[in-house]
Amino acid sequence: MASSEADTVEVHPVTFPPQVLARISPELSLQRHLSLGIRPSLKRFEEFRDVHIDQNTLSRYKLENAASEDSTNSVLGSNVLKSGKTFVITSITGGIVEETLPVETEDPGEQELEDLTKGRDEISKFAPVYPLVEVERGRVGAPTDEEMTISQKLHDYVLHSGLIPKSSLKVQCGVRTTEKSGEAKVLYPDEDVDVSTSIRTLSQRKWSYVLYAKIVVFSRTGPVFDLCWNSLLYALQDTRLPRAFIDERATDLKMTIRTRGRSASVRETYEILCDPRRSIPLKISRESVGYASSFGVIDLDPEMALDQEDHDMEKEERQPILLADLDTEAEEACIQSTICIITDSNGNLKNIDILGGGARVTPAILRRAINLAQLRARNLEFLTAPEV
Repeated sequence: MASSEADTVEVHPVTFPPQVLARISPELSLQRHLSLGIRPSLKRFEEFRDVHIDQNTLSRYKLENAASEDSTNSVLGSNVLKSGKTFVITSITGGIVEETLPVETEDPGEQELEDLTKGRDEISKFAPVYPLVEVERGRVGAPTDEEMTISQKLHDYVLHSGLIPKSSLKVQCGVRTTEKSGEAKVLYPDEDVDVSTSIRTLSQRKWSYVLYAKIVVFSRTGPVFDLCWNSLLYALQDTRLPRAFIDERATDLKMTIRTRGRSASVRETYEILCDPRRSIPLKISRESVGYASSFGVIDLDPEMALDQEDHDMEKEERQPILLADLDTEAEEACIQSTICIITDSNGNLKNIDILGGGARVTPAILRRAINLAQLRARNLEFLTAPEV
């Protein structure tokens, strides 16, 4: 039997807290925040997160001629960078390798071939760092594509920027001698002129340092390349290389080998030892130092705004919005047009990466981003604490 009275249905609007809406529809959440003139992180459009750094707390060589009591500590330079809620911990380690090719030669080859390869050989004057980036997400396994991409970019940027000359990684190998009293003493050729003449075999052998960097990111809330680059740069500026030496008995030590009536003299392989207390600072090119800043460009969509007065605004009249220092998952997921700028404290540009997608990167937007990056580079330069 049908009801004589019409059933009444009450309709209630469905509302979500901002945190839930950002998960369900990050683009809608971002557009509604931008229409109010703020970002999901409650920052202004051109506002950067505060950066705090802690230098050399993990390093073995904190001061000249001083080392930590932990003999297992192999960290040569370190940095802890905090930007907002994100932490980046960088540790520099190293090794020593022997150069297989002579550093200088009297026969460089055909002059024409040398001229053709001169531009390429310019990069051979500088050394890279071999980084390993880990973004902690509570999972274990193989590195992600993002981690491998950032690691490769850091390697290429350090090499092509000319930040570390190869000459600064050459090992000034010393010799450990034993006095008549039985006391061992290490002499270095750059400190004692007489030592360089006593080491006859070292003139034919060359060694150099190789640097490795492990960069671990915690509480990641946005793109992390600029944070990894800045943390790596701070760590390299405070890196100290251990002094290396060999025993004096190895300088002239030879071993005779007899095979079927023939004899040959083979020199024994040197064992390079590192001084547990003495170190020298890593010399980097100060004019190549630059700090990274990231930006995003997005168009404001009136259809997603809370205020619908501009719903009929023409698309051509909409101006893209520049957001500095992308933060939160919504900004990282929804903003496809990005700019990464590396500049020094004097305003000299080192590198610009522009990735277009969705929003137009206009000349005015690019000029504004460069100006902001230059100001930020000056602020980041002041964060470096003087060596005690």
